[in-house]
Amino acid sequence: MYPASTPLVPDDQFRGRDFAPRDLDAERDLNDQRRRRPQRQNTMKRPSIANRMLRSVGRFFAAVLIGVGLTLAGQSYSEQLNDMITDWAPSLAWLVPAQSPKKTEAAISSEVAQQIKLIAVDLAIVRRNIGQLAANQDQFAAKQEQMNQNIAMLQQVEQDVRQQVLAPPAPKAAHPPAPPAHNPPQASPR
Repeated sequence: MYPASTPLVPDDQFRGRDFAPRDLDAERDLNDQRRRRPQRQNTMKRPSIANRMLRSVGRFFAAVLIGVGLTLAGQSYSEQLNDMITDWAPSLAWLVPAQSPKKTEAAISSEVAQQIKLIAVDLAIVRRNIGQLAANQDQFAAKQEQMNQNIAMLQQVEQDVRQQVLAPPAPKAAHPPAPPAHNPPQASPR
């Protein structure tokens, strides 16, 4: 069905051993033996625990001293360090602390200082007015209480007058009552 074609692999590349059965496990063991290094006669001794602890403590103190040194250098040269960070990596500028108060005080102009003084004077006036309002409020409360008492008294008087006006007058007798006769006292029966 297929036309005759050239073979994929030329005949001269075939080797007889490629097709012969072989023991892969034996070959692997042989390769492993070749790769293995001979055992060292003089094995290195492991340092003692005291030496290892001493080295660890030394490394720790070295790291601490480096950190302290960097912190002191950062505090001493903070302005230059902040400028360097913002120049090299503008995206990290938000990590840089704000300017020191000394710079901000120097940056305030005389006009801003004058405005602050005016605001302080206005604030003092407002405080004084609030104190006067508090005193006036106390006086107003006292006068209001006095007016409430006067109103209550006037309402009582008005109610008394209405009762007197609306009450029917006492009936007048057409004849004056006769004076009682003077009877001598009687002896009481015992």
